[in-house]
Amino acid sequence: MPWTVNDPRVVPIARGRWVEVALWESAVVLRDGAHIATHGAGRHRRRRRSRWYVLDLRPRLLIIPTQEVLTADGVQVRLSLVATAQITDPALWLFASADPFEAIYATLQVRLRDRVASLELSDIAGSRSTLLDGVDEEIEPIVTALGATVTGVTLKDITLPAEVREAVAETALARQRGLAELERARSEAASLRSLANTAKLLADNPALMELRTLQAAAAGATVIVHRDGALRQD
Repeated sequence: MPWTVNDPRVVPIARGRWVEVALWESAVVLRDGAHIATHGAGRHRRRRRSRWYVLDLRPRLLIIPTQEVLTADGVQVRLSLVATAQITDPALWLFASADPFEAIYATLQVRLRDRVASLELSDIAGSRSTLLDGVDEEIEPIVTALGATVTGVTLKDITLPAEVREAVAETALARQRGLAELERARSEAASLRSLANTAKLLADNPALMELRTLQAAAAGATVIVHRDGALRQD
């Protein structure tokens, strides 16, 4: 499993006179079965009968594999998430649970199912970026009791049933077609209003028509004068 790579539950150091702890590590020291100290980075002398557990404190990525969950309206969706976990209390992390990463994984899995089960499909499809907001705060008491913290809980993938995806695609296509038809109608209406305004202006001001005819003639257009005085330009 991804979260067990470089598992901090290393084999205890029970031999040697010195123990070196890196900058990103912390060492929990037990002697005769009792916790006697926790050391940070540096070179430390190991006393007899002591065991040193060196833990990696760097943040690590937790990947929760795809889960199949039912929504409030009975539709099955598939989701996966990622989160960042970091050890904050090395001694508590070592003593509180036999498998703290598995405990964190199970807690995130339950919270994901609770969130999805409380929402209908339409709400989930539109809340991808906010579906897991506040989950890290909800699980904080549980994770803190394990000696760790979890941040950056993010939905990685969400897969809807094929028929739902098709329906969503058809709805989006219909919406775009409707917008295109509306824009076309608006353009035609604007064109008709412009023509109507021009016709009214020419009817109210005959001299403008004569001026427009002269302009057309100067531009090379053919002007035909009818006997009734009407003008036509080509």
